Amino acid sequence: MPAHAARGRNAVAYTLAALVLAAGLLLSVGPQAARALGRSLSPSASPAPSPSPVSDSETPSASAAPSTSASASASPTHSGPYRVVGLGDSVPAGDACDCTSYVSLVGKHEAARLGTSAKVSNLAEGGLTTAGLLDQLDQASVRRTVSAADLVIITIGANDFDTGSVADDSCSAPAMSCFQSTLRQQAGQLGTVLKKVDTLLAGRSATVLVTGYWNVFLDGDVAAARGADYVRNSIALTQAENAQIETAAQARSATYVDIFTPFKGASGTGDDTSLLAGDGDHPNAAGHRKIAKALESALA
Repeated sequence: MPAHAARGRNAVAYTLAALVLAAGLLLSVGPQAARALGRSLSPSASPAPSPSPVSDSETPSASAAPSTSASASASPTHSGPYRVVGLGDSVPAGDACDCTSYVSLVGKHEAARLGTSAKVSNLAEGGLTTAGLLDQLDQASVRRTVSAADLVIITIGANDFDTGSVADDSCSAPAMSCFQSTLRQQAGQLGTVLKKVDTLLAGRSATVLVTGYWNVFLDGDVAAARGADYVRNSIALTQAENAQIETAAQARSATYVDIFTPFKGASGTGDDTSLLAGDGDHPNAAGHRKIAKALESALA
């Protein structure tokens, strides 16, 4: 008998045996189990792995996405809320402005960029001096808050100066002799403030931004009404103050953020009245947004 004919009869016998076995299984365990057996014997039986469940509060990691996805984001992520602390005087405190302080504006902007929420603790106080900030940084609650921060924003120094003598000849540039004693004392205090903040943040990947001022005294139309000497001397002192703040920031690896130029232009003579509250001493809502933009640029 040819070999292929024997193989044919054997195949028929095997097929009949399989049908008898399947019929017996169907009678004994039911059709559902038989279908399961059929899937397990099928060439395509290997099931696709089920995806791990992701809760509403979780975001799948980028590595889980297909490498060819056009929507894969390279944006950084942040675990937990983005913690922002504001320190300083009435400017970051938002005095004279029924608006959102630049401390909060920057915190929300940066948190959104990182794909998380912002927790803002604005500890700034109206009238605070540099010496006052040093004392504040010795308070246990303030130290705890700062030590947990991802971003610290500091604006301090303007309240150290006597506003009553700004128009005097002894306060005029370039000598500004009436302000030199305060500037010297403040230089050491600024360094100590930033050293304390740096110590509290030790071991954290945190950022410290230190702003200058558009003017340490009145500005815009309110300042202009005080006369040319007032305007000239206040601008000269502001430039000296900003240079001192920048030097202190650089010495502690903090980032200095220029506010003078955004408010007054490259020439330093621009009219910033539209950015100021009615008292000529504090930023209005537009001013806070302007400062926030400068800070956000420093973080970019």
